[in-house]
Amino acid sequence: MLHATGTWTFMRQEWRFLLFGTLLAFWSGPGQTFVISVVGGHIREDFSLSHGDFGAIYTLATLICAALLWKTGPLIDSLPLRQFVFKVAIAMLLAMVAFGFVQGPITLFLGIIAVRFLGQGMMTHIAFTSMARRYEAERGRAVAIAALGFPIGEALFPPLIVLAMGVVDWRYIWPAMAVLAAITLLPTIPYLIHHTANQDGHGVRDLVAEDEEAKHWTRAEMLRDKNFYLLAPTAMAQSGIFTGLFFHQVFLVSEKGWNFEWWSLCFTIFAGTSVFGGIASGILVDKFGARRLVPFVLFPLLIGSLVFSYAGPSIYAAAVMFILGLGAGATNPVLSSLWPELYGTRHLGAIRSVATVVMVFGSALGPVFMGWALDVDFTLQHIVLFSIGIIIVSSALAKLALKAR
Repeated sequence: MLHATGTWTFMRQEWRFLLFGTLLAFWSGPGQTFVISVVGGHIREDFSLSHGDFGAIYTLATLICAALLWKTGPLIDSLPLRQFVFKVAIAMLLAMVAFGFVQGPITLFLGIIAVRFLGQGMMTHIAFTSMARRYEAERGRAVAIAALGFPIGEALFPPLIVLAMGVVDWRYIWPAMAVLAAITLLPTIPYLIHHTANQDGHGVRDLVAEDEEAKHWTRAEMLRDKNFYLLAPTAMAQSGIFTGLFFHQVFLVSEKGWNFEWWSLCFTIFAGTSVFGGIASGILVDKFGARRLVPFVLFPLLIGSLVFSYAGPSIYAAAVMFILGLGAGATNPVLSSLWPELYGTRHLGAIRSVATVVMVFGSALGPVFMGWALDVDFTLQHIVLFSIGIIIVSSALAKLALKAR
């Protein structure tokens, strides 16, 4: 029986490797929608793209990223972590620099593939797979702490980019971010990734399963498990709806008559509640297991979307960000801990790459479908009501799958 240490003791003992995960999650930001969408209005204006055009480019690029992740995700199961993460980090830095030189739809398409695949895809995949593999009794909290890189990025990137765009062209911001990433990430990796005596996960044990086959499923075995396909819509719904809303946030916020600078400042609220939601859900995962929490993980997204759709004065932007932040923070610890609980850790890179592909596929569909809906004059209320239907169905399927297991 594995014994979970107290949260503060765990953080004090393991701060180096936890910081490694947090840095990777933070610097995935330039490949995340919450960064790209901030410059989305300028991109559409510079390249004469409609909402649907930009959404289609983004979707196709993201789908290609999903295909790349299918092939490259399992590499973390075989390559040394230090070697693998260095290669991915350096490639991400080059991609950020290159994104500052896009000149039209074609180079924009290639640039989005690069930063999305390396940022949202590989850096996130490495961070959460390494946390879930090295820790067992504290797995939920390890993933939650690594995921703090997201709210920190959400608090810093949007307002700082908005301020920077008041001074320089949006293209200059990307090489500047690459320089900062090189300074803060590359020199720290060798110091932060060493194993310690307190890391109880070695990829050969599992908290839930009893027999060896159940503990360490291969990717092929997982793909034959019908329950996985009942769980997949939850990951797709979360990423699809979040990505769609934030990808078109500039237009949606302006349609509501809210000030976008105020909206971007409210990302600090989003970040704060993401921290709380992540840590709280990590503690709950370690206490009760991820499978008990999965059917309820989309409910903050449901409530936040309703408030965003029907609230009047712009002061409600703070409430929207508060609720959505809780949901965003809770999602990563719950879903990232679910896969090792169900399928073990020996082939976790390969298995989690499938889950990441599902998530990326969802994030690809959200922008284009919402873009098409906006192009044909669907209202925010219509989009939100349809999203709520998706959330309810996805949660019911997850409940059915986990009850069967």
